[in-house]
Amino acid sequence: MTTMQELREIPLRDAGIRKTRSVCGYCGVGCSVDILSKDNRIIGIQPAMDGPANLGALCVKGQFAYDYVHHPDRLTRPLVRSADGQLHEASWDDALHAAAEGFRKVAEQYGRQAIYAIASGRTPTEADYLVQKFIRVGYGTHNVDNCSRA
Repeated sequence: MTTMQELREIPLRDAGIRKTRSVCGYCGVGCSVDILSKDNRIIGIQPAMDGPANLGALCVKGQFAYDYVHHPDRLTRPLVRSADGQLHEASWDDALHAAAEGFRKVAEQYGRQAIYAIASGRTPTEADYLVQKFIRVGYGTHNVDNCSRA
């Protein structure tokens, strides 16, 4: 027997649109979302009607701010500033080494309180958790903030 939910999704499938359940990454609430994609590109985001945290509602960011995913200026490879002062593409290993060396130099010269982190509003909550854990455990400071302001 076909359910009402399955009947509502037939036009999406017929149009080649795929619906993928996920969790909104803009804040720590954990709203359930259905990401609509076609030809491997996000074309829309809908609130999940059965999401336990949001019960079918989403804020403006959660529902409409997804254009950054496919933006042509989005970085796809790490950039490292070299001696000439310019940013150059680098391997992940080189970029991580440069970042670690930068943290080491600052902590050595100015102390651990000179180290801080600002987590992104466009990363999953789990990534934000790791950022704060890295700063608090790795450097013994609580200088962590987040740019997610509602």
